[in-house]
Amino acid sequence: MNAKRPLTPGSYYRLPWNLADNSITWLEPTTKCNLYCEGCYRENDPDGHKPLADVIRDLEQVRALRRTDGISIAGGEPLIYPDIVELVRYVAAQGWKPIINSNGQALTPALVRDLTKAGLVGFTMHVDSHQKRPGWIGKTEAELCELRLKLAKMIHEHSGGKVACAFNATIYRDTLDDIPMLTNWAQEHMDLVQTMVYILFRSAKTQWNFDVFVGGREVKPTELVYQLDHMETHKDIVAQEVADKIREVCPEFEPCAYLNGTEDPQSMKWLLTLRVGDKNRILGHLSPKFAEIVQSFHHLFFGTYLAYTRPWLTNTAQAMFPLALFDKSIRKIFGRWLKEPSKWTDCLHIQSIMIIQPCDVFDDGRQNMCDGCPDAIHYKGKMVWSCRVDELEKFGGFISCTPRGGCCGGAAQEAPAKVQAPQAPEGDTQPEAPEAETPEAAAPVAAPAPAVAEEHLPVSKEEALPQVKQMPLPVVHETPLPAVSEPTTKPAPAAAAAKPKAKPKAEAAAKKTKASKAKKSK
Repeated sequence: MNAKRPLTPGSYYRLPWNLADNSITWLEPTTKCNLYCEGCYRENDPDGHKPLADVIRDLEQVRALRRTDGISIAGGEPLIYPDIVELVRYVAAQGWKPIINSNGQALTPALVRDLTKAGLVGFTMHVDSHQKRPGWIGKTEAELCELRLKLAKMIHEHSGGKVACAFNATIYRDTLDDIPMLTNWAQEHMDLVQTMVYILFRSAKTQWNFDVFVGGREVKPTELVYQLDHMETHKDIVAQEVADKIREVCPEFEPCAYLNGTEDPQSMKWLLTLRVGDKNRILGHLSPKFAEIVQSFHHLFFGTYLAYTRPWLTNTAQAMFPLALFDKSIRKIFGRWLKEPSKWTDCLHIQSIMIIQPCDVFDDGRQNMCDGCPDAIHYKGKMVWSCRVDELEKFGGFISCTPRGGCCGGAAQEAPAKVQAPQAPEGDTQPEAPEAETPEAAAPVAAPAPAVAEEHLPVSKEEALPQVKQMPLPVVHETPLPAVSEPTTKPAPAAAAAKPKAKPKAEAAAKKTKASKAKKSK
């Protein structure tokens, strides 16, 4: 791939978001949906509505675990959640910005008005050509712009211009060439659309040259909702390709901030661009310094990193001109604006374009996730990646990949690992316990060792399994299975047998001392 201008981390501001302090937090009050979207990470559950009280308890846990500016209310489809207005009202009352992530199928003018009164700050509408949307099946991305505009106008009109509007589009290899058109469409409607997001499609592929495990137990990716057989040969798109496509119609396109990957610091996982202009012209792009000033000052004065803003702020870009004294990009925009006095009274807009590059799997099996991802969700007492909750629910933990045959296959199999028996409490005089062998040191306690390991066992499978259950093995799941949530407290057989050995030695020493004293007395 010959990039027009390479995306390099050193050129942009690294967004300071992290697991405990972030701009946004993900919330799923329901997993029921009214559409099928290809590649969706969440399985549609007809009975997926959660009681409002349970959702509020989740939010209480979020407050304890994470500082956040906005709550992304998603699903499933949040607009069909029966308590959506009450939930938005509760989120707003807690000082968070409620944002709804929706496919827009159930949106009505009355619902927009009710949500606006409840305190909604923004809508993010997901519209793309790989959805099975009644009345729009088979439509191209260009034809779907009619639907996008209809939704944007409804939000603007019935919220009184108070609620921000963003659009998501999942980008597939067959829709990559639509990026220039979508970017131009977003510019034409800068007065209605504050953000355009391109999410690069990913599928869990079964034909990778990997063995897939959860906690040492082999699993099948075919069970995941985002494993699509017909996408096995799909070549993953990266952020650089999307940036190159945008530059075909906007040569000056230049991002200002990013999030890197957990395994590759050079990868662009969330890439943010802020451009200033109107439907007829783009005056320039805001700099990394501007993004840093905004995030730093928002955190300084409000205690959180900035998420969404109200449209009145993004629709008055002239208000930032005083910052031209400190920022080169604003000086450039201000200079271009001055050259057209006839347009000084026209409204200037700030529009963001975001490129999101989901999980990448490298040749050695490492998974490159978004480092500091805003879309973390509360799950069983932890904040986890929302895009991989399906793994937790089906397998009890996040999957890991190893090159096929290199870990648990054939001749590459290593001899059973040896683990030390539990250490005695401090001050105990018992001697060091002998080493004890276990068939699989990393295997889940409640599950038998994989079949490929049986040939290495010193005893039969029936005899070995009880020994495995007694070993105090570490918990290996990101989110533990209920059966192994706590390690057993029983000591290993070897350690239990070792302790009595101290008594004979102590008796022998006592007899020896007594004999010595008797001899001296005599």
